[in-house]
Amino acid sequence: MTACYTPNPATKMMIQEKTRVNTSLCWSCSACDSECPVFIGSSCLRPQKVLRMASLGLLEELVGLPEIWYCLACKRCTQSCPNDCEPETIVGFLLKEAVRTHLYSDETLARYHEFYGRFQRVRWKAAEMCLKGEDIEPLVESNWQAWLENPVGIQNGDVSLSELSHTKEFIGEAERSATASCFNCSECTNSCPICFERNVFDPQRIFRMVNLGIEEEILRSPSIWLCISCQTCTNVCSQLVSGHVLIRGLQEMAAREGIVAPEFSDRWKKTQRLLYPLFTREIDAIFGFDEKGRIL
Repeated sequence: MTACYTPNPATKMMIQEKTRVNTSLCWSCSACDSECPVFIGSSCLRPQKVLRMASLGLLEELVGLPEIWYCLACKRCTQSCPNDCEPETIVGFLLKEAVRTHLYSDETLARYHEFYGRFQRVRWKAAEMCLKGEDIEPLVESNWQAWLENPVGIQNGDVSLSELSHTKEFIGEAERSATASCFNCSECTNSCPICFERNVFDPQRIFRMVNLGIEEEILRSPSIWLCISCQTCTNVCSQLVSGHVLIRGLQEMAAREGIVAPEFSDRWKKTQRLLYPLFTREIDAIFGFDEKGRIL
């Protein structure tokens, strides 16, 4: 039987005031759903559903949704919305409400945070296999736990001055993104939603490698493919370094120079779709959600 909800206009207004998002502007075009990586890979997270429930003022029901914990904070839903409804902002508010109201124990939240960090190891190792042209599909299930548990080793050794790049294109990417202005304040690192381990992904590390001219290593690194394009590094930078533009430029440069195979992009997209069902399953186990999204 379909659940029957009673709209709560007062709660709707409270959500809009707290988030500064007018959820009434959503016209259910599903642009957010079509861009959400988790929805594409697992069908487990619908940003549009979150918006519509927020528009009805269903705060208690929203805070209890398993879906809010699947969100990657990539902001693709927000970036794709023609009406600036910002589903990711609503989800962020709901996560804070779940913490504020002690809906889950501190131990559960700590396990979730730890898992989300270790999941970036999985993405790094999957990207590494894709770069090597290996078929990852039969290996995902069998390697899942090993990838989660084993840290990524240090990738770069000593670099001599003769190995540093001064190619015009590489320097152009740095100038276009103003990375020379970076003074290592670490604001990008502290704000990046997927930065947990420096060897896996750290925007500041990437910017410094570019400034030093370590071209060969950075263009071959799986790290540049982990960026979720949330633009947070760019938005928080006091020196106006366009971090997300730089990383995108490095990806395109790697493709143009043949460092990555022409089929890499499609292989990487397919691989991520294989990972997200396991990602959501692990989160369900952490919180104790059943197949219908209820707490066991």
